[in-house]
Amino acid sequence: MSQQIDLAKSTIYGTLWAYISRYSGKFLNFISIVILARLLAQEDFGVAGYALVAIGFLDINGLGVGSALVYYDEDHRRSNTGFWLAIAIGLVLFVVMWLAAPLAGLFFQDERSVPVIQALALTFPLTSLSVVPEALLFKNLAFSRRFVPDFFRGVSKGVVSIGLAWWGFGAWSLIIGQLAGTAMAVVAFWLVMPSNWRPALEFDRRMARPLLTYGSNIALVFVLGMLLLNIDYLLIGRYLGAVALGVYMLAFRIPELLIKQFYDLLGNVLFPIYTRVRDDIVTLRRGFLTTMGYITMATVPMGLGLALVAKPLIITVFGEKWIEAATVVPAIAIYTTLRSIYFNSGSIYKAQGRPDLLTKLHLFQLVILAPAVWAAVVFTGSIAAVGWTLVVVELVIGAGRLLLAAQLVNAPYRTILLTLRPMAISGLFMAAMVAAGLQLVSRAPDLVQLVVGISVGVLAYSAAIWWLQREVVLVAGHKLRAAFSRR
Repeated sequence: MSQQIDLAKSTIYGTLWAYISRYSGKFLNFISIVILARLLAQEDFGVAGYALVAIGFLDINGLGVGSALVYYDEDHRRSNTGFWLAIAIGLVLFVVMWLAAPLAGLFFQDERSVPVIQALALTFPLTSLSVVPEALLFKNLAFSRRFVPDFFRGVSKGVVSIGLAWWGFGAWSLIIGQLAGTAMAVVAFWLVMPSNWRPALEFDRRMARPLLTYGSNIALVFVLGMLLLNIDYLLIGRYLGAVALGVYMLAFRIPELLIKQFYDLLGNVLFPIYTRVRDDIVTLRRGFLTTMGYITMATVPMGLGLALVAKPLIITVFGEKWIEAATVVPAIAIYTTLRSIYFNSGSIYKAQGRPDLLTKLHLFQLVILAPAVWAAVVFTGSIAAVGWTLVVVELVIGAGRLLLAAQLVNAPYRTILLTLRPMAISGLFMAAMVAAGLQLVSRAPDLVQLVVGISVGVLAYSAAIWWLQREVVLVAGHKLRAAFSRR
């Protein structure tokens, strides 16, 4: 089977469709955030942030059942078993979070967090209904069908949130909007599911055990990953309050939209593809290196560019009241760029049946990251210092993750450095040109600075990458055309 799969073609096609589907909704969601940033106070974003952070730790796709269904061969009996498992897990998680909400209120030292956490806990039983349909989409590499649920999620979430914010619902407008978006996405997943499967009253205990075994490893990785991604939110919320949390979370919005969502989507695409070629180490190694090159070709300019135009971007898009976020965006942009380089390794671990490696790596990183972020929060009281702490830790630990993945696919580390070198050189050239351009228009209005920065960055990076990676760009374009012409 592995010989029949053009890994690069499948990756490009799947990533592009996943990107289109997710961003059709995410773009609308971002527009709604821009509007909401002008309608709501910084504190409203912080209070809603308490709930989003707390719920995020347990939003584990049916305890990893979805990932397990992607990993194992498709079977209606297995799908039925996974469906009922996911529903049971969703209901349990809802009860657990409802009861634990007062403890979260004590942690954040803000009673307003309790009711919003309890309300958002409804996310668990809602999303459990879409675990199997979503897994079947990924299993069949039907990435183009993700357009519908992602679009409806973004539209409904934005419309409901803006309407309620306009009527003065404050933080609750964000919570109710989130639930509305989740509910609409669930309905859409069932409409576009690429299978004639429908749930039946059937539960196979023999199939349930491996689903839970594999899935629990994935779920543990996810929980640890969420703790790593949210330890800064947790500590900022506890020690610096709702206003600082609201500003910090908004600073993540643009890097998250452009960079984090990109590598998250690519991870979803790569896992089922890598799973299909897991026994062909040569194809797997080639795919690992190729996709790393494609990832960094896109994320390096976005990350460095965002870091350089942070101030005019924040003022132009969100308004003067969010100016403090501009001090954090450069660090967050670089941090998310580093994660994009290392993120590819996680798909290799899972496809090779070694999600336990991710668990161990996450635990090790958490031991280092938690005290470092705590020190930055407590001793500096600066959200910018927290951002740069993330950068330093990710730079060190991420290199180790990459090295381990390289060993699994027998790729020399020197080959990885050679793969990354053209993008690093092009990015540094772009950064120098953008910095020079911004210096020339330093007294111009923020919108002018933003336009100049983006324009210079696009031209400089395009010229550099064309000079250094012309053949790679041409091959990617050819494979992209071939991918769509054969569908």
